[in-house]
Amino acid sequence: MSLFKWTNAHSVFLPEVDAEHRAIYRLGDELHKALLAGAGSAQLKPILANLLDSAELHFRHEERLMRAVHYTSFAWHKRQHDAARKRAKAAAKRIEAGDSAAAGELLEFLSVWLRDHMAVADRMMGARLRNYLAFNTSLAS
Repeated sequence: MSLFKWTNAHSVFLPEVDAEHRAIYRLGDELHKALLAGAGSAQLKPILANLLDSAELHFRHEERLMRAVHYTSFAWHKRQHDAARKRAKAAAKRIEAGDSAAAGELLEFLSVWLRDHMAVADRMMGARLRNYLAFNTSLAS
C-alpha cells in the first residue's frame, strides 16, 4: 500500500501548486518504495534530499503567493510549514546518522501531514488566491 497516492481529491485547484504537490507525492512514494526494498542510508539520502528540497521550494512558493495577496491567514499557514520543516530536518539528521527507522517515521508523518494540510490550509489558500485572481482579472476587463 502506498502512503503517497495522488488523487484529484487532493487538488487545491491551482495548477502550479497542484503540480508541486504531485511532485512531492512522487518523491514521497519513491522514498517509501526504496525503504520497503531495504535500501540503506546511502541510497535513501539522495531521495530524501530531493524530497526535502522540493518541499522547501514549494513552501516558499506558497508563502510568496500568500504574501502577494495579503492573505490574512499567512502566519497560521506558515507556522504549519515551519512545523513540517522542523520535523523533517530532525528526521533527516537521524537518517544521516544511520537511523533507518527515522525514514519510516518521516514518511508516516508526511503522508498524514500533507493530506491534512492540503485538505484544509491549502484549500483555504487556494480559494483566496482564485478569488483574488478572478476579482483582479475582472477589474482589468
